[in-house]
Amino acid sequence: MDFFVKKIRTFSIVDNVSFIYLIIITVLSFFSLSRTPYQTEIIVLLLFLYIFLFSMAGLRHREGKNQTFKKLLMFIYPVFFIVVIFESFFMILPYFNTNRYDAVMAAIDLKLLGVNPTVWIEQFITPWLTEILYFSYSIYFPMPLIIVGWLYKKNMLREIAEIFLIFLLCYYIAYIIYFIVPVQGPRFYLADLQQTPLTGVLFSESIRNLINLMEPNKLDAFPSLHAAILLLTMLTAKRYNRLIYLIFLPISILITISLVYLRYHYVIDVIVGFVLALITWYAGGWIYGKYAQYFSFHFDRRKT
Repeated sequence: MDFFVKKIRTFSIVDNVSFIYLIIITVLSFFSLSRTPYQTEIIVLLLFLYIFLFSMAGLRHREGKNQTFKKLLMFIYPVFFIVVIFESFFMILPYFNTNRYDAVMAAIDLKLLGVNPTVWIEQFITPWLTEILYFSYSIYFPMPLIIVGWLYKKNMLREIAEIFLIFLLCYYIAYIIYFIVPVQGPRFYLADLQQTPLTGVLFSESIRNLINLMEPNKLDAFPSLHAAILLLTMLTAKRYNRLIYLIFLPISILITISLVYLRYHYVIDVIVGFVLALITWYAGGWIYGKYAQYFSFHFDRRKT
Protein backbone atom coordinates (compact mmCIF):
# COMPACT_ATOMS: atom_id res chain seq x y z
CA MET A 1 0.00 0.00 0.00
CA ASP A 2 2.84 2.38 0.86
CA PHE A 3 4.45 1.59 -2.48
CA PHE A 4 1.18 2.43 -4.24
CA VAL A 5 0.78 5.73 -2.37
CA LYS A 6 4.37 6.73 -3.12
CA LYS A 7 3.84 6.01 -6.79
CA ILE A 8 0.67 8.09 -6.91
CA ARG A 9 2.60 11.02 -5.45
CA THR A 10 4.96 10.91 -8.42
CA PHE A 11 2.04 11.47 -10.79
CA SER A 12 1.39 14.72 -12.59
CA ILE A 13 -2.16 16.02 -12.73
CA VAL A 14 -2.29 14.66 -16.29
CA ASP A 15 -1.30 11.21 -15.01
CA ASN A 16 -3.95 11.38 -12.31
CA VAL A 17 -6.75 12.14 -14.76
CA SER A 18 -5.66 9.16 -16.86
CA PHE A 19 -5.37 6.98 -13.75
CA ILE A 20 -8.89 7.87 -12.58
CA TYR A 21 -10.25 7.15 -16.04
CA LEU A 22 -8.37 3.85 -16.15
CA ILE A 23 -10.07 2.80 -12.92
CA ILE A 24 -13.46 3.71 -14.41
CA ILE A 25 -12.78 1.79 -17.61
CA THR A 26 -11.60 -1.19 -15.55
CA VAL A 27 -14.94 -1.26 -13.71
CA LEU A 28 -16.87 -0.93 -16.98
CA SER A 29 -14.77 -3.70 -18.52
CA PHE A 30 -15.48 -5.95 -15.55
CA PHE A 31 -19.21 -5.79 -16.31
CA SER A 32 -18.49 -6.74 -19.93
CA LEU A 33 -16.25 -9.74 -19.27
CA SER A 34 -19.05 -12.31 -19.06
CA ARG A 35 -20.31 -11.33 -22.54
CA THR A 36 -17.24 -10.37 -24.54
CA PRO A 37 -15.14 -13.00 -26.35
CA TYR A 38 -12.05 -10.89 -25.62
CA GLN A 39 -11.65 -11.59 -21.88
CA THR A 40 -7.94 -12.39 -22.03
CA GLU A 41 -7.15 -9.49 -24.34
CA ILE A 42 -8.96 -7.02 -22.09
CA ILE A 43 -7.19 -8.18 -18.94
CA VAL A 44 -3.79 -8.05 -20.64
CA LEU A 45 -4.56 -4.62 -22.07
CA LEU A 46 -5.63 -3.17 -18.72
CA LEU A 47 -2.55 -4.56 -16.98
CA PHE A 48 -0.38 -3.08 -19.71
CA LEU A 49 -2.02 0.36 -19.33
CA TYR A 50 -1.55 0.38 -15.55
CA ILE A 51 2.10 -0.68 -15.88
CA PHE A 52 2.66 1.83 -18.67
CA LEU A 53 1.15 4.71 -16.69
CA PHE A 54 3.16 3.95 -13.55
CA SER A 55 6.30 3.48 -15.65
CA MET A 56 5.91 6.91 -17.22
CA ALA A 57 5.48 8.49 -13.79
CA GLY A 58 8.54 6.63 -12.52
CA LEU A 59 10.59 7.66 -15.54
CA ARG A 60 9.77 11.30 -14.86
CA HIS A 61 11.54 11.07 -11.49
CA ARG A 62 14.52 9.08 -12.65
CA GLU A 63 17.86 10.83 -12.67
CA GLY A 64 19.73 10.79 -15.95
CA LYS A 65 21.50 12.83 -18.54
CA ASN A 66 19.06 12.34 -21.40
CA GLN A 67 16.43 14.79 -20.20
CA THR A 68 15.48 15.74 -23.76
CA PHE A 69 14.39 12.20 -24.55
CA LYS A 70 12.46 11.97 -21.28
CA LYS A 71 10.69 15.23 -22.06
CA LEU A 72 9.76 13.88 -25.49
CA LEU A 73 8.32 10.72 -23.93
CA MET A 74 6.19 12.81 -21.57
CA PHE A 75 4.92 14.65 -24.64
CA ILE A 76 4.12 11.52 -26.64
CA TYR A 77 2.70 9.17 -24.04
CA PRO A 78 -0.72 10.84 -23.40
CA VAL A 79 -1.43 10.67 -27.15
CA PHE A 80 -0.43 7.01 -27.23
CA PHE A 81 -2.55 6.31 -24.15
CA ILE A 82 -5.82 7.69 -25.51
CA VAL A 83 -5.31 6.04 -28.91
CA VAL A 84 -4.76 2.61 -27.33
CA ILE A 85 -7.87 3.01 -25.20
CA PHE A 86 -10.00 4.10 -28.14
CA GLU A 87 -8.77 1.30 -30.37
CA SER A 88 -9.68 -1.26 -27.68
CA PHE A 89 -13.33 -0.24 -27.34
CA PHE A 90 -14.54 -2.75 -29.91
CA MET A 91 -13.68 -5.47 -27.36
CA ILE A 92 -15.67 -3.88 -24.53
CA LEU A 93 -18.29 -1.34 -25.51
CA PRO A 94 -20.71 -3.46 -27.61
CA TYR A 95 -20.86 -6.03 -24.80
CA PHE A 96 -21.38 -3.55 -21.98
CA ASN A 97 -24.53 -1.93 -23.33
CA THR A 98 -26.57 -3.69 -26.01
CA ASN A 99 -28.96 -0.75 -26.44
CA ARG A 100 -28.55 1.59 -29.40
CA TYR A 101 -29.80 5.16 -29.31
CA ASP A 102 -29.72 6.12 -32.97
CA ALA A 103 -33.51 6.38 -33.08
CA VAL A 104 -33.36 8.98 -30.31
CA MET A 105 -30.67 11.03 -32.06
CA ALA A 106 -32.44 10.88 -35.42
CA ALA A 107 -35.69 11.95 -33.74
CA ILE A 108 -33.95 14.91 -32.07
CA ASP A 109 -32.51 16.02 -35.42
CA LEU A 110 -35.92 15.69 -37.03
CA LYS A 111 -37.52 17.69 -34.22
CA LEU A 112 -34.87 20.42 -34.34
CA LEU A 113 -34.59 20.77 -38.12
CA GLY A 114 -37.71 19.22 -39.60
CA VAL A 115 -35.58 16.92 -41.79
CA ASN A 116 -33.01 14.17 -41.51
CA PRO A 117 -29.89 16.29 -42.18
CA THR A 118 -27.87 13.57 -43.91
CA VAL A 119 -30.79 12.90 -46.26
CA TRP A 120 -31.57 16.57 -46.85
CA ILE A 121 -27.95 17.39 -47.68
CA GLU A 122 -27.92 14.84 -50.50
CA GLN A 123 -29.19 17.54 -52.87
CA PHE A 124 -25.73 19.16 -52.64
CA ILE A 125 -23.66 16.01 -53.17
CA THR A 126 -21.14 16.14 -56.02
CA PRO A 127 -18.01 14.03 -56.56
CA TRP A 128 -15.67 16.99 -56.09
CA LEU A 129 -17.42 18.21 -52.94
CA THR A 130 -17.27 14.68 -51.55
CA GLU A 131 -13.55 14.57 -52.36
CA ILE A 132 -12.91 17.91 -50.64
CA LEU A 133 -14.88 16.97 -47.54
CA TYR A 134 -13.25 13.55 -47.16
CA PHE A 135 -9.86 15.23 -47.44
CA SER A 136 -10.91 17.87 -44.90
CA TYR A 137 -12.21 15.18 -42.55
CA SER A 138 -8.84 13.42 -42.66
CA ILE A 139 -6.93 16.64 -41.91
CA TYR A 140 -8.65 16.78 -38.52
CA PHE A 141 -6.37 14.06 -37.15
CA PRO A 142 -3.03 15.96 -37.30
CA MET A 143 -4.50 19.36 -36.40
CA PRO A 144 -4.23 19.04 -32.58
CA LEU A 145 -0.71 17.66 -32.94
CA ILE A 146 0.33 20.63 -35.09
CA ILE A 147 -0.60 23.28 -32.53
CA VAL A 148 0.66 21.26 -29.54
CA GLY A 149 3.81 20.41 -31.49
CA TRP A 150 4.37 24.13 -32.06
CA LEU A 151 4.04 24.71 -28.31
CA TYR A 152 6.57 21.94 -27.71
CA LYS A 153 9.00 23.49 -30.18
CA LYS A 154 8.69 26.77 -28.26
CA ASN A 155 9.33 24.86 -25.01
CA MET A 156 5.99 26.07 -23.59
CA LEU A 157 5.77 23.03 -21.34
CA ARG A 158 3.45 24.46 -18.70
CA GLU A 159 0.97 25.41 -21.43
CA ILE A 160 1.20 21.94 -22.98
CA ALA A 161 0.51 20.28 -19.62
CA GLU A 162 -2.64 22.38 -19.22
CA ILE A 163 -3.78 21.65 -22.79
CA PHE A 164 -3.13 17.93 -22.25
CA LEU A 165 -5.36 18.00 -19.18
CA ILE A 166 -8.14 19.79 -21.07
CA PHE A 167 -7.99 17.45 -24.05
CA LEU A 168 -7.85 14.32 -21.89
CA LEU A 169 -10.85 15.43 -19.86
CA CYS A 170 -12.75 15.89 -23.10
CA TYR A 171 -11.73 12.50 -24.45
CA TYR A 172 -12.45 10.65 -21.22
CA ILE A 173 -15.87 12.21 -20.64
CA ALA A 174 -16.85 11.37 -24.23
CA TYR A 175 -15.52 7.83 -23.82
CA ILE A 176 -17.71 7.31 -20.75
CA ILE A 177 -20.74 8.68 -22.58
CA TYR A 178 -20.12 6.12 -25.34
CA PHE A 179 -20.78 3.38 -22.78
CA ILE A 180 -23.97 5.01 -21.54
CA VAL A 181 -25.36 6.17 -24.90
CA PRO A 182 -23.92 3.99 -27.69
CA VAL A 183 -24.79 5.45 -31.09
CA GLN A 184 -23.67 4.14 -34.48
CA GLY A 185 -24.43 7.22 -36.56
CA PRO A 186 -26.60 7.94 -39.60
CA ARG A 187 -24.34 6.10 -42.06
CA PHE A 188 -25.72 2.90 -40.51
CA TYR A 189 -29.10 3.82 -39.05
CA LEU A 190 -30.36 5.91 -41.96
CA ALA A 191 -28.70 3.87 -44.72
CA ASP A 192 -32.07 2.83 -46.15
CA LEU A 193 -33.08 6.48 -46.59
CA GLN A 194 -29.88 7.55 -48.33
CA GLN A 195 -30.26 7.56 -52.10
CA THR A 196 -27.01 9.15 -53.30
CA PRO A 197 -23.67 7.36 -52.81
CA LEU A 198 -20.71 9.33 -51.51
CA THR A 199 -18.54 8.82 -54.57
CA GLY A 200 -15.48 11.02 -54.84
CA VAL A 201 -12.90 11.57 -57.54
CA LEU A 202 -9.47 10.36 -56.45
CA PHE A 203 -8.88 9.49 -52.80
CA SER A 204 -12.32 9.44 -51.16
CA GLU A 205 -12.66 5.68 -51.12
CA SER A 206 -9.12 5.20 -49.80
CA ILE A 207 -9.70 7.75 -47.03
CA ARG A 208 -13.04 6.13 -46.14
CA ASN A 209 -11.43 2.68 -45.97
CA LEU A 210 -8.59 4.02 -43.81
CA ILE A 211 -11.07 5.66 -41.43
CA ASN A 212 -12.99 2.39 -41.13
CA LEU A 213 -9.74 0.56 -40.42
CA MET A 214 -8.72 3.07 -37.74
CA GLU A 215 -12.15 2.90 -36.12
CA PRO A 216 -12.98 -0.72 -35.22
CA ASN A 217 -15.50 0.56 -32.67
CA LYS A 218 -18.63 1.81 -34.45
CA LEU A 219 -20.48 3.10 -31.38
CA ASP A 220 -18.74 6.44 -30.99
CA ALA A 221 -21.07 8.91 -32.72
CA PHE A 222 -22.46 10.66 -29.62
CA PRO A 223 -21.02 13.05 -28.70
CA SER A 224 -18.90 13.91 -31.73
CA LEU A 225 -15.29 13.92 -30.57
CA HIS A 226 -14.42 15.26 -34.00
CA ALA A 227 -16.45 18.35 -33.17
CA ALA A 228 -15.20 18.57 -29.58
CA ILE A 229 -11.49 18.16 -30.29
CA LEU A 230 -11.76 20.41 -33.33
CA LEU A 231 -13.14 23.23 -31.18
CA LEU A 232 -10.50 22.67 -28.49
CA THR A 233 -7.83 22.76 -31.18
CA MET A 234 -9.19 26.05 -32.51
CA LEU A 235 -9.38 27.56 -29.01
CA THR A 236 -5.79 26.49 -28.35
CA ALA A 237 -4.59 27.92 -31.66
CA LYS A 238 -6.46 31.18 -31.08
CA ARG A 239 -4.86 31.55 -27.66
CA TYR A 240 -1.28 30.78 -28.66
CA ASN A 241 -0.76 31.17 -32.42
CA ARG A 242 -2.99 33.47 -34.43
CA LEU A 243 -1.50 32.41 -37.77
CA ILE A 244 -2.21 28.72 -37.21
CA TYR A 245 -5.69 29.67 -36.05
CA LEU A 246 -6.40 31.58 -39.26
CA ILE A 247 -5.04 28.73 -41.39
CA PHE A 248 -7.16 26.22 -39.49
CA LEU A 249 -10.34 28.32 -39.60
CA PRO A 250 -11.58 27.48 -43.14
CA ILE A 251 -10.49 23.87 -42.68
CA SER A 252 -12.48 23.62 -39.45
CA ILE A 253 -15.61 24.89 -41.20
CA LEU A 254 -15.23 22.22 -43.88
CA ILE A 255 -14.62 19.54 -41.24
CA THR A 256 -17.79 20.55 -39.38
CA ILE A 257 -19.82 20.28 -42.59
CA SER A 258 -18.18 16.94 -43.39
CA LEU A 259 -19.36 15.38 -40.12
CA VAL A 260 -22.96 15.45 -41.37
CA TYR A 261 -22.34 15.39 -45.14
CA LEU A 262 -20.29 12.18 -44.85
CA ARG A 263 -22.98 10.68 -42.56
CA TYR A 264 -20.71 10.09 -39.60
CA HIS A 265 -22.79 12.17 -37.20
CA TYR A 266 -26.23 13.49 -36.43
CA VAL A 267 -26.42 17.26 -35.93
CA ILE A 268 -27.15 16.72 -32.23
CA ASP A 269 -23.84 14.80 -31.95
CA VAL A 270 -21.99 17.84 -33.26
CA ILE A 271 -23.85 20.29 -31.00
CA VAL A 272 -23.17 18.23 -27.88
CA GLY A 273 -19.55 17.80 -28.97
CA PHE A 274 -19.11 21.57 -29.13
CA VAL A 275 -20.78 21.98 -25.72
CA LEU A 276 -18.50 19.31 -24.22
CA ALA A 277 -15.47 21.13 -25.63
CA LEU A 278 -16.50 24.42 -24.03
CA ILE A 279 -17.16 22.76 -20.67
CA THR A 280 -13.79 21.00 -20.62
CA TRP A 281 -11.95 24.08 -21.89
CA TYR A 282 -13.04 26.18 -18.94
CA ALA A 283 -13.28 23.41 -16.33
CA GLY A 284 -9.94 21.90 -17.34
CA GLY A 285 -8.21 25.27 -17.21
CA TRP A 286 -9.67 25.92 -13.76
CA ILE A 287 -8.68 22.46 -12.48
CA TYR A 288 -5.13 22.86 -13.74
CA GLY A 289 -4.73 26.31 -12.24
CA LYS A 290 -6.07 25.21 -8.86
CA TYR A 291 -4.70 21.70 -8.41
CA ALA A 292 -1.65 21.13 -10.64
CA GLN A 293 0.60 22.65 -7.98
CA TYR A 294 -0.04 19.68 -5.68
CA PHE A 295 1.43 17.18 -8.12
CA SER A 296 4.64 16.68 -10.04
CA PHE A 297 5.08 18.78 -13.16
CA HIS A 298 4.24 16.67 -16.17
CA PHE A 299 7.59 17.10 -17.91
CA ASP A 300 9.98 16.68 -14.98
CA ARG A 301 10.14 15.91 -11.26
CA ARG A 302 9.71 19.45 -9.95
CA LYS A 303 6.40 20.77 -8.72
CA THR A 304 4.30 22.83 -11.13
